[in-house]
Order: sequence, then structure tokens, then C-alpha cells
Amino acid sequence: MKNAFNEHPFSVSKYTVLILCFLIFSNVSFSQKVKDKLLEGKIFTAELTVKGKKPKPMEDELSFKGGKFNSKTMKTENQFKPADYTVSVDSTSDEKPITFECDSKNGDDEIMHWTGTITGEAIAGTATLSKKEKVKKEYDFTGTLKTKKK
Repeated sequence: MKNAFNEHPFSVSKYTVLILCFLIFSNVSFSQKVKDKLLEGKIFTAELTVKGKKPKPMEDELSFKGGKFNSKTMKTENQFKPADYTVSVDSTSDEKPITFECDSKNGDDEIMHWTGTITGEAIAGTATLSKKEKVKKEYDFTGTLKTKKK
């Protein structure tokens, strides 16, 4: 007795491959990388707090300008330069939070790795200061979108 699977020995694997490709490409991720038009020009007032120490927040201004992320405090105190950042949007959530990441460097070969999430007008995340892959300090930050003075 013949069946469709015996007639064409490769037909099962072709269908399997097609189904797998469909599943992979349709479920890759609902978080999409986008060219940043969402954060460009936005400035957030924030507080940086060193992790593991008695909270003594530092006032900061976090900005997204010209495709670069900048921390005013870290630029002033540690000479970290504005740096490129990546953005992704979680399209599965009703709030559509925006996540960003950035590695900023200074002349002392230190790296400040920023990871943050923006939901509405609120920003929160972490910043890790390291040198030669050794963590020197970790910070938490929270803040809100800076409103323009009228």
C-alpha cells in the first residue's frame, strides 16, 4: 500500500523544514530593534544611587541626542563621552516599554554599561562601571522626562 510519505522520501523533510522556518520566523521575538526616533531629543532628570551603600543619590541628566546617550554627571565627574546606544520596543505589552543599552568609555579605559527601560515618562535602570572587565561600581537610576519650561 502506497501513501504520500513513501512516494517522495524528501517530501516529509521539506514540509518539516517549511514548518520550522515558519515557526522560527514568526516567533523570533516580539521585541523589535528600531532606528531610534522614539528617544531622540529626550532628556530625563534622574537620580543615580551606588548599589550596596547607604543611599546618597546623585542628581543627573540623561539625554538622547544625535544618536548618542549622555550622562551629564558621568561626563563631568569621570569624563565619559556620549556614546551610541541601541533601542528595542516590547510590542507585546500594552505600555510598549522602550529598552536601551549603551557602553560609554573614558580616557582611563573605563567602561560604563547602561541598561534602562522607559515606560511612559519614567526611566529606570542600572549602570555598571568597569575596567579591564572588573566591576568597580554599580548604580541604580530612576527618573522622569524633563519638561520644557514655558
